[in-house]
Amino acid sequence: MQADNGSALDGGAVLANVEKIRPLLREHAAEGEAARRLTEPVVDALRSTGVFRMAMPAAWGGPEVDICRQIEIIETLSRADASAGWCAMIGSDSGFYSGYLDDAAARSLYPHLDAVTAGWVSPVGTLDVSDGGYRLSGRWSFGSGVTHADVIVGGARVTENGSPRLLADGTPEARIAMLPAAQWQVLDTWSPLGMAGSGSHDYAINDAFVPAENTWVYGQSYRSGPLYRWRGMFVVNFFGVPVGVALDACEVAASILDGKLLMPEMTPARNEPYVRADIARARAMVGAARSYVYDTVGTIWSTVVAGDEPSLEQRAQLVGLFAHTVSECRTAVRLLVDTVGTVAIQDGCPLGRQMRDLDTIAQHVVAKRKMWEWAGGMYFGQDPPLPFL
Repeated sequence: MQADNGSALDGGAVLANVEKIRPLLREHAAEGEAARRLTEPVVDALRSTGVFRMAMPAAWGGPEVDICRQIEIIETLSRADASAGWCAMIGSDSGFYSGYLDDAAARSLYPHLDAVTAGWVSPVGTLDVSDGGYRLSGRWSFGSGVTHADVIVGGARVTENGSPRLLADGTPEARIAMLPAAQWQVLDTWSPLGMAGSGSHDYAINDAFVPAENTWVYGQSYRSGPLYRWRGMFVVNFFGVPVGVALDACEVAASILDGKLLMPEMTPARNEPYVRADIARARAMVGAARSYVYDTVGTIWSTVVAGDEPSLEQRAQLVGLFAHTVSECRTAVRLLVDTVGTVAIQDGCPLGRQMRDLDTIAQHVVAKRKMWEWAGGMYFGQDPPLPFL
C-alpha cells in the first residue's frame, strides 16, 4: 500500500495520518522485535501515511515537509515504537538522496513518491571505474530497513585499474552508489538487545554495474529549496526518535506507578515523595532536551529559508545536540526504570524495551562521545571529519 501520488499531502496531513496508526504500531512492536524487522502490516501502514515521501520535492508532487515538522512526525511514530520511527526516519531519506541525482536517473529509481531508501553512506565498498559507470562490490553494516527497501545505497572508494583514484588535493575519491533493492543481498546479521525491529542487517553486493548517473558526492544537490540547500539536513530528523521514545516512557512509567504498591510497605507508589520527584525530574529532562532540539533546529531552518548557510557555530550547536539529546533521554528513562523497579525488567514491559532501544541508539555514530569532541572543536573554528556535519 502507498499513499496516492495525486493526493495533496502536506506535513500536517502526514502528522495526522501517523497519529492514526500509533495503535497498530504498538500492537506489532513485540512481534517486530522478535522477527528482527518491521512486520508487513507496519510497513504498509507507514507507506499509507505518506511518511516516506516527507522529503520528496514539490516539483514531483511531494510535500517537501519542513525539517521541524519532520522531527515531530518521527517523534510521534517513535512514541508508539522506536523501530518504526527509526525506519521511517531512514526510509524518508528518499527525497534527499534522489536530489543528488539528475532528474532522469532519480525518477528511474523512484517511480513513486513512497519508495523507501535504506543503506549506509560510509565508503566501505569499492567502485571500480568501468565504461559508463562503475563496478560496485562490498559489504555494509547497519542497513536499517533493508528488509523492506525499494532503493539501497552504499558508500564506496573509487578505484581505477586496481588503485585508488585520488582527488586534486591527493585524498582518495569516494562516492555513494544507489541501485534498486533487488540487486543487493541482505545478510541475516541483526540480533541486538534493542532496536531489534529496525531490521538493521548487513547487506552486500558483488561486481554490480552502477551507471555513473546513479552515484553522487555530498554538496552537489540538484534541488534549490530550503530542505536541500544544506548538505546536513537529511540527518536532522534523527532527533525525533530518542525524544519520542523518552516521552512515551514517561507516560508508561507514570501509568505503572499509578497502580503499584510498594513492598514491603504496601503503600501506593504514587504517594511516595521520591517517586513523584523522579517522575517530575524525568519529564523535565526530556522536555528540556526536546525544547533545545526545536530551538536549535528552528534557528538553522530559518537560516536556510533566508538563503544563508548555517554558521560554524550553529552547526557546532547541532553536532553537540545529537549526543546531548540521546544522553538526556537515555538518562531520564534509566531513572524511570529504577523508579518503577522489577516491573520494568519483565519481558513484555514497554519501559524495558524503551530502555534497550535507547541503549542501542546511544551506540550510533551521531550519539557517541566523538560528537561532543567535534562540536567543541567547531566552537574553536575546526570543521568535523564527517562531510554531512
